[in-house]
Amino acid sequence: MIERTDVLVLTHRLSRTRLFSTGSNLTRDSVVVRLADRDGLIGWGETYLVPGAAEACRSMTDGLPGRDPDEAVAELTARPGLHRWALGAVTMALDDLRARARGVPASALYGPRLRDRVRPYASSRGYVAGSEPLDAWHEEAATMAAEGFGAMKLRIGRYDLAGEIGAMEQVAAAFPTMTWMADGNGAYSLDESRRLGAALDAFGFRWLEEPLPTDDYAAYAPLARELTIPLAGGEILESTRTAGPFLAAGSFDLIQPDVSICGGIGGVLEIARAAAGAGRWTVPHACSGAIAMAATLQILAILDVPPGAPAWAEPLLEFDVGENPIRTDLATIPLAPVDGWMVIPDAPGLGIEVDETAVRRLAVAA
Repeated sequence: MIERTDVLVLTHRLSRTRLFSTGSNLTRDSVVVRLADRDGLIGWGETYLVPGAAEACRSMTDGLPGRDPDEAVAELTARPGLHRWALGAVTMALDDLRARARGVPASALYGPRLRDRVRPYASSRGYVAGSEPLDAWHEEAATMAAEGFGAMKLRIGRYDLAGEIGAMEQVAAAFPTMTWMADGNGAYSLDESRRLGAALDAFGFRWLEEPLPTDDYAAYAPLARELTIPLAGGEILESTRTAGPFLAAGSFDLIQPDVSICGGIGGVLEIARAAAGAGRWTVPHACSGAIAMAATLQILAILDVPPGAPAWAEPLLEFDVGENPIRTDLATIPLAPVDGWMVIPDAPGLGIEVDETAVRRLAVAA
């Protein structure tokens, strides 16, 4: 039985502003859920700090003490109208706790393990103030290659399209063994997206992610039909109900559900099944801390990719490499690539142990 629940907001002020195509960050933030049972086991969950998420996590967890975790997760996932981003953190913590009680990895709650390692791709820190994109991308690519990454996603769209296309061509040529992707962060028009997609396909990029504004995923469908490079997106979609129409319309060749956004591990797997039914593929999105990354690895352990799938459907792990102690400090043994691979933990629960001293250091609200 669950005995205690805690919801904390973690934050870290960055040493320099993180710049993207359409915005910037001064901090990295997460909402963390901690559940303890009567046997001393602890389950952890994590989501993004968006409006209402912390309050919704508290509302969901207030009624959990005295309840069985299996019954709690079944009831919560069946209840309509819940804040999906908060539900992601709460069900993640419940799955961590349920799996620890059984002595199995959280993936075992959902299906048989299909792989014990995946390739990570370095999800870029973004632009660097005072540096030209080519210089910053070249320096970052060299660092990522030295750290064992064999794939990298550039965040693009802040500067002149022709100039950035030229810079991407040069950096890809300078690192020919690296697998490349690009994320437009919704910065482009339809015509610009056509030009960009054609260029990246010629350079051998694996996919183009969210070049158009994300408030109109329906507009992605005609672009996906025109492009020869796979079009990826859908990270903010919260359920199969919201994702289904875009999958049916062909808005994405590859959908990217996020474990913290779509209601947890089960939510990602539901969207993946819907994608498969629509003839589409799934590579999860992940851009937060160590707890959510561990949950994403558990998903990747069981994500079904049938023989004969295209190379770009490979079940990669998105590994955000920007400054973020919520990612680097929370796990007692940090998650990191080794020789170009991420080993998927097979220890009970999410497979990591959380450093509660680091949690307290980063916590700004309880």
